[in-house]
Amino acid sequence: MSQYLAWFNEIPDEELALSAGGKGASLCRMSRAGLPVPQGFIVRSEMFNAFMEANGLWEYVFEKLETIDFSSDASLISVAAEIREHIVSMPAPEEMAEEILSYYSSIGDGKAPVAVRSSGTAEDLDDASFAGQQETFLFVIGNDDVLKYIKECWASLYNDRAIFYRREKNFDERSISIAVVVQNMVNAQKAGVMFTSNPITNDYDTVMIEAAWGLGEAIVSGIVTPDDLWINKKTGEITTEYISEKETMVVRLDERGGTKEIPVPEELREAPVLMDDERDQLVELARKIEDFYKKPEDIEWAIVDGQVYLLQARPITTMK
Repeated sequence: MSQYLAWFNEIPDEELALSAGGKGASLCRMSRAGLPVPQGFIVRSEMFNAFMEANGLWEYVFEKLETIDFSSDASLISVAAEIREHIVSMPAPEEMAEEILSYYSSIGDGKAPVAVRSSGTAEDLDDASFAGQQETFLFVIGNDDVLKYIKECWASLYNDRAIFYRREKNFDERSISIAVVVQNMVNAQKAGVMFTSNPITNDYDTVMIEAAWGLGEAIVSGIVTPDDLWINKKTGEITTEYISEKETMVVRLDERGGTKEIPVPEELREAPVLMDDERDQLVELARKIEDFYKKPEDIEWAIVDGQVYLLQARPITTMK
């Protein structure tokens, strides 16, 4: 493990929150617990801090934040965009870039598609959720794009939504940082979200699963109504099942990376996404994850050739 980069199994527990951020810490913990997490590494928040320092960006950012008129959406959006554009325009010091690319070259042949995902140090706290406020980039391929999208993730710390939310929650901007997860891309045939307990009914014995064809972004972005299953965690019995008509799916764009929306093949539109054994795998993982975290979790998952992969876990903040 270096000062700035670490594989999922390398960062000590006591350093995870500040070095890896919420998403990164979760992936590190699950990977170390032997759960099915795709290989990856953390661009630690220490590298972001050093990048900001090297380019003299801290003073610029804090001065810009002071100019925001929070009674004006236009002011917030405009200043936030200026901050992000300025951060992305700054070069990463050569030694930082070389170290990132050395780690990237260890994933596949250095040309493998990866997911580049923001992981803020204030993410997924029990009393606040920053989920979805920073950026994620899928099917990123090649040295130039890996470096580019890491900087885009850093800059997304200053999305207008994130700035506003931190102000509402009274977070100190000078204590906020961000890490980035770079992780083998799972080319999901089916994907979704899972709640290890039911936050709608406050039922700790029921697992909720939402499933759709292709990548999970179809569910996250709301372009598809997923299948919805409620399953008794102890018996495996399905207590509620809704199989939707799924018209759209998100898949890989082409060999250069990226994603696109395509129509779901006619024969799959009204077919259940999950096979029995896949559903059983998910329920078993729900049990293991709750046992590991000692509390209900909101899970992102993906399936390739019948194998379930875990892409994220965060606390369910609404359970009573």
